Amino acid sequence: MDISVLPTEIILNVLEYLPLADLVRTERTCRMIQAFCHGEIERRITSGPLKNDWGVLVHLDQAIATATHFDTRTKKVTFNVTMQQPVQIKTMFDHKRQIQCSLLRRNQYCEDFVFTVEKGMSEGSTVDITAEGAALCEINAALTRHEKSITSSTNKKLIAPSPHLYSIQLTQLQIPLSTIAA
Repeated sequence: MDISVLPTEIILNVLEYLPLADLVRTERTCRMIQAFCHGEIERRITSGPLKNDWGVLVHLDQAIATATHFDTRTKKVTFNVTMQQPVQIKTMFDHKRQIQCSLLRRNQYCEDFVFTVEKGMSEGSTVDITAEGAALCEINAALTRHEKSITSSTNKKLIAPSPHLYSIQLTQLQIPLSTIAA
């Protein structure tokens, strides 16, 4: 049967009822169906029920990831990560400090990954970093090292140096379509 004789409305109506996993398999059949499937996948991911399915747990603070774009070439979905404010982290050492994070789907655990603070970051600077150990996703963040607040007191002696203060702001999350459809 030649599928090109079917009206566009019927094809779109049939694809609307397919589960996402079947839609991903269907898009591999031919170029015409692939174009329809890509449109339906993007509609479901960016404005449908899958829009707010994903989140990230960062150092005991949760952020929601909202789908913004589906790239048909790389088959990856791009998410903006909305954080009310950057997560602040205090550490005594300025190198190899790992910030533990988890990828969540419908508030259930999916995968762990870490951001590592490298030595030599100057106070007041911000660097873009990428998560390590994430097999299911790619996640980017902005890490800022804040200046130490020096409180001078004439009567008190400092026993230990004041901790380094960092803040991390997640910026972007990319998840492959195969992970979302699973």
